[in-house]
Amino acid sequence: MLTEFTGKRICVAVSGGVDSVSLLHWLKGRETEYGYTLCAVHCEHGIRGEDSLRDARFVCEFCKNLGIELYNFSEDCPKRAERNKQSLETAARAFRIECFGRLLAEGKADIIATAHHKNDDAETVLFRLLRGTSLTGVGGISANNGQIIRPFLSWTRAEIEAYAKENGLDFCIDCTNLETDATRNKLRLHALPILEDCVAGGMENLTRFAKLASEDDELLYRLSQELLTMDAEGILVRFCKEKPLFRRACLTALKTLGVEKDYTALHLENAYALQALQRGAKQTFPKGVEAEKRENGVYFYRKREEVFEEKSPAKPFTKQGFEGGRYQVMVADTPILQDSEWRVLRLDRDKIPPTAVYRFREDGDYIRRFGGGTKTLKKFFNEEKIPVAERGFLPLIAEEHGEVYAVCGVEISDAVKVTDLTENIVYIAIRKG
Repeated sequence: MLTEFTGKRICVAVSGGVDSVSLLHWLKGRETEYGYTLCAVHCEHGIRGEDSLRDARFVCEFCKNLGIELYNFSEDCPKRAERNKQSLETAARAFRIECFGRLLAEGKADIIATAHHKNDDAETVLFRLLRGTSLTGVGGISANNGQIIRPFLSWTRAEIEAYAKENGLDFCIDCTNLETDATRNKLRLHALPILEDCVAGGMENLTRFAKLASEDDELLYRLSQELLTMDAEGILVRFCKEKPLFRRACLTALKTLGVEKDYTALHLENAYALQALQRGAKQTFPKGVEAEKRENGVYFYRKREEVFEEKSPAKPFTKQGFEGGRYQVMVADTPILQDSEWRVLRLDRDKIPPTAVYRFREDGDYIRRFGGGTKTLKKFFNEEKIPVAERGFLPLIAEEHGEVYAVCGVEISDAVKVTDLTENIVYIAIRKG
């Protein structure tokens, strides 16, 4: 796994616990052999008071002893959870992802390494199964998603603890991991040990099942894409008796129209049932999406563009990026890895006027075409077949009114394109927030 990171800068997420401390130590021991460079990041969540600050000091001293550069971030996650009406776990995870994103965007790291291991993977699979997930949701933790790697995913917790003992590593103990208020802690502390005691190798079998399920699901999704036809107004799912394929095609249509989390199994059953109803029959889905039976299939659309999420007001274009409601924008002077999460554009930094702002579409917007001339942003969206449901949520880099320099994640204007004369390239990356 490590051979592909020669010449890269790997940033290890270190909490101070045995897993992350062991991972940093293990990677340090292979740094010369594989030719990568290590740094570390510690995210202090503001949850455990002095204990949390103690862990931060420990990580700082540990990295200093290993000669590893450390980046520290701090956030009051309880306040963040209250402000965003999230669970504490969700708020803390979002904080960590933001920290990782900043390091990648600023060129301080090429890849983030986390210490997830085989027990975590089995716990995730079991948790998702018990919550009634489908084949799509049962997949375990990815070993490499393009920006985050998990070198210990094939290690058990016992193997990691044995490594720490063998190498005389000190580490911190987070007492909240021993509390059974959280469901996942109950699974980790009680359910998984009982299952392993009842069926030897049960944890291994859970992770193997998740891998096989993921492979099957990937094939079914690939086949389901053949049922889809997209136009500027919506998406047609052609008739299909095979429910696994039709259901996945409908899910793709719903997610493209902005329905990411609010659908249920009943919604998909209703979509499938439309095939047997008379032409013109409709079903309503979350976020204003409707599905209508037509001659060749079931058509998913929104009758008009509606605002379902809060959208941030316009702000000056800066390297700090933009939290744009549905989308997050990152800016960097060094290349950003483009993967399934991040869509990346390159612009000539010196051609972006100081008056440019981040904002959303307005009437009268236009963009310069490559080769000369201009077109309205509405016409551009139609030609690019951008779903109507997404158009009002795509962040723009533009003048306060009128000219658009970039539709983030989609296209740039001829006015800011990179040429042989470009001296300063800026990378603009966008992903769902």
